[in-house]
Amino acid sequence: MKIGAVILAAGKASRFGAPKQLLEIEGESLIDRACRTALEAGCEPVLRVLGAHAEAILERPCPEGVETLVHPGWEEGMGSSLAAGVKRLLELSPDLEAVLVMLADQPMVSADLLEEMKGGLCAATIVMCDHGEATGPPALFSKLHFEELMALHGDRGAKAVAADHRTALVAFGDAVWDIDSPEAWERFLGRQAD
Repeated sequence: MKIGAVILAAGKASRFGAPKQLLEIEGESLIDRACRTALEAGCEPVLRVLGAHAEAILERPCPEGVETLVHPGWEEGMGSSLAAGVKRLLELSPDLEAVLVMLADQPMVSADLLEEMKGGLCAATIVMCDHGEATGPPALFSKLHFEELMALHGDRGAKAVAADHRTALVAFGDAVWDIDSPEAWERFLGRQAD
């Protein structure tokens, strides 16, 4: 099955107060880590969608095998960035059968998790992660949902599409490590050091 990946990294990170996409774990930025994980899981093409901090991110080399879209409408919200990313992915590879949606600020996403999610497409046309108290990204959508994804706008993201359809779930307890504040980053680094 041919699966492309959209790595959403367009946000301003206002709660964090700095471009968290460039925070590093063992010398690798969060955005590069997400791209590498998608590549390791066999996704092709892999597209990173940039916005607020595009200039700073583009100053660094892009991982080999990764495409970049600087989305001029990033301020409209995550839905707008996702729609633009899916459109660009389909321009790059019109024969895609599914799209994986990832966030740059979830450092515990692994290639094994993404492989497990692919298996979930046997049971449903959307696979979401079970975060414990909620469901969310990463998320995998079969081509049946491409039009809905490309119609998203504002802050209505992938969950808005998933809400209207039967969805398979994959457990992802480490989703709690969503880096949205300096305190969350410090806690994550503390956990890594243990």
